Amino acid sequence: MKVRVASAGTGKTTSLVLRYVQLIAQGTPLRRIAGVTFTRSAADELRQRVGQGIRELLTQGTYLHVGLLESKRPLFEEALRELDGATLTTIHGFMIETLRLCAPMMSLDPAFSVLGEWEAQALFEEELKSLLYLASDAHHGLYSAKEELGNEVEPLLLQLFRSRSLSERFYADDYPKNLALERLFDAAYKKFELRLGASLLPPSEIERKALMLARSKKALERLAGRFHVVLVDEYQDVNPLQGAYFEALERSGIATEVVGDPKQSIYGFRNADVNVFRRALHSGEVLPPLTDTRRHAKVVSRFLNHMTNSLGKANLGFSLQEAPPVNTKGSQEETQGRIELHWISGEAAIAKLREHEAKVLAERLKENHERYQIPYSHMAVLARSYAGLQQVEDALLAADLPYVLLQGRGYYERIEVRDLYHALRVGIDASGLSLAAWLRGPYAQLLLHEVDSILRADDPLELLKSISPEVFERLELTQAQVRGTPLNALKFLIRTPFIANKRYVDFLDSRARENVDALLFTVAAQPPGDIELLLDRLDTLSRQTDAGDVPQSGEGIQLLTVHRSKGLEWPLVAVFDLGRMNYHQPQPLYLHPTTNHIVHRDSPSFNETRNLLKKREDEESYRLLYVAASRARDTLIMTGSVKANKPDGWMTAMSTMNLDHSTQSYTRPDFILQTHAYMEVSHRAKVKDERRGLSPAPYIDQRFYPHEHPPVTSPSRIKQESFDDYEPLPFSDPEEGERLPGRATTVGTLTHYAISQNWSANNPSHIENLRAQEVMFPFTLDEQNDILSEVKMLLGNYEALLGNGIPHPKDRSEDYPELPMALPVGDTVFQGIIDRLYCADGVWYLEDYKTDQEIVPEKYHFQLAVYLRTIQEVKAITPTMQLIFLRFNEIVKINREVAEQSLKDKIFE
Repeated sequence: MKVRVASAGTGKTTSLVLRYVQLIAQGTPLRRIAGVTFTRSAADELRQRVGQGIRELLTQGTYLHVGLLESKRPLFEEALRELDGATLTTIHGFMIETLRLCAPMMSLDPAFSVLGEWEAQALFEEELKSLLYLASDAHHGLYSAKEELGNEVEPLLLQLFRSRSLSERFYADDYPKNLALERLFDAAYKKFELRLGASLLPPSEIERKALMLARSKKALERLAGRFHVVLVDEYQDVNPLQGAYFEALERSGIATEVVGDPKQSIYGFRNADVNVFRRALHSGEVLPPLTDTRRHAKVVSRFLNHMTNSLGKANLGFSLQEAPPVNTKGSQEETQGRIELHWISGEAAIAKLREHEAKVLAERLKENHERYQIPYSHMAVLARSYAGLQQVEDALLAADLPYVLLQGRGYYERIEVRDLYHALRVGIDASGLSLAAWLRGPYAQLLLHEVDSILRADDPLELLKSISPEVFERLELTQAQVRGTPLNALKFLIRTPFIANKRYVDFLDSRARENVDALLFTVAAQPPGDIELLLDRLDTLSRQTDAGDVPQSGEGIQLLTVHRSKGLEWPLVAVFDLGRMNYHQPQPLYLHPTTNHIVHRDSPSFNETRNLLKKREDEESYRLLYVAASRARDTLIMTGSVKANKPDGWMTAMSTMNLDHSTQSYTRPDFILQTHAYMEVSHRAKVKDERRGLSPAPYIDQRFYPHEHPPVTSPSRIKQESFDDYEPLPFSDPEEGERLPGRATTVGTLTHYAISQNWSANNPSHIENLRAQEVMFPFTLDEQNDILSEVKMLLGNYEALLGNGIPHPKDRSEDYPELPMALPVGDTVFQGIIDRLYCADGVWYLEDYKTDQEIVPEKYHFQLAVYLRTIQEVKAITPTMQLIFLRFNEIVKINREVAEQSLKDKIFE
């Protein structure tokens, strides 16, 4: 296999076009060349560029000297005629074409249908539930395996199903739970394959079948007659099964050439594996790397070279072989370029530091616009997640700078689109989830307990009629309108006043209104035949991760995540929040990265496997930093926050480059490095003065200074402000490979509630009651199962401590779970919930349960001191204080004097 490293901006597509020209000139017909890339849009661009290259060659002689061109002209004229039918497609598109070509040999229907991944998972779940039901019989062969895993069996097997592109099969050592998972998954997957038959193939099964095809001598002979050369772009983003397929093609004699950049391998959360590319580098024929960049200005190129050299030497994300230095060529040779590095350093909370960081970034963007005449529409701000972009939005609004948020999370999953979906669904079937969503949403606005009573009633609509005749009348009107055409039904739902003469759009912000307008345009452009077809379309699109968001209208600074910026470039790029920590979401099981062994969290090898995968995630994080920095053409601005001189996240890469907050600040025309001391950001709202000409009020210049703490607050909030070395978990983004926002909070809430109710991890009805809690509503069934699996683990750990360090509830003379408290201290009232106060054998205990990822009792001294003082004043007792760290089965007793001192230090300092 021939392999070439092509760094960002060095012209991968141009090199592929040149390779096409060379192959055609050597006599390989275009129809015998397969061009394979990562996305449909990239494949379409490659087809266009190949056609453009051939036409330029025929008219201008590009690529070949005139004498050689004339002798080869018939070959290129033939290639131009074959262009429309040439194989230029995605990886899955190429696999599908080869499978159809050899379908009879593979026992496939040549007209097989491609099944969406969400549909495949739905089918697997059906077969899995059927299997588990049968395995509940004590005489069933899989009964012992099911019993070994208990109630967590289903979410664990679904996790394996979603990971099936990592390996053709999963293995297990002799640990009982690992063996049970292997047996159950193999059995469920066989039933799933039988369900698919010969006519349905989801994406991962396309990969598996293609790999089987590549092992068939007859099938390979047929492929070799169809394709002489396979050119693969973005090879750093393939998963292990795809890599094994291309390696098998090469071994069979089909020339396979790959190009990519391991420094830009950032899709591990989609099962991509950079080691596939590295394997090609190690065993293949390594071609000279592409090192001439026509994207980056000279200073930007030098900065990127310094970054890749520093990180490569430290083996942070890639090696030096994968990071050849690049040289600025072409028109950019005349452009000097600029780098700006701005770090915020201080002792304030990390969230406060980031507010200042966003403000500094807004100021620098404004300065670049005014001083260097860079249009705002030529600027982009990149962050690792949409939570970070929200802070930038606030700063840009405060600075009155124009901006547009690009390519947000799934458009068809946005709440405004789902509101309309549920309203349409209620119009034809007023029941179930859609009725609940409609009653709770803007159209009805009923209280939660009212919705609950209606849904539990034998006749929900009759009860609705008695509770709220107005809402019932509104429902009847909706049902009457939805019987019309889908477009008219949508217009009615969007534009008709419902409550207090307000239309649905009046409840939306400008971004949501634009999304609703986009939905109207979409339906108007392709009107479905009836409401059911429209609902089916919306439901299908909501499950597809590539059904992207609709950007806001207008021009301005473009805000997007680093993952979304891949393949794009701007004259000025700013990278925000380099100080964000690398957080590793714990999993109930892992697949060993080299052996593909299943590793359950109770396995002896679990910690070792987790550490290996955490290391891989950290390495990918540094590659993500390179992708972000390499989007800039002329000007690169980077900002980060550092708490107490302890860099985290990407700031550690800056430390490796000797360009972090500890480096002496300096300024040159083409390079700025500045560390800013933290300054609190004012949050004054901008209000238009509609009463021009009026005299200002006498108090207009008077300043009101806030107290150190709000009038009413939680003691846990003071914990976060005081111990911000332990940064709170960042909000997550599923489209960036992260868990859903609020997942950690949901796990904690459900665990605390279950403990307060003395519920058991082994009681299915208790677990299903947790599923019905309101905090679970935003999550899908799979996500709920994942959350409940973690809650059961934490709850099981708690139960193991009962009678073994924690007095059992039956041995307690008094017991107060989830005890509300309020304590006035100075100008502030602290209010919250004491997890548990109880008396056993004459001793009082104050317990607080923690689901933290690490044991740091000091974070909670202030919180416990507030609880302690409350109990002392109300009950005149001094309980023993203890923290229960549930992940570690660890009980930590807290010294009363130490806790009380933290209260004095914070309140009376």
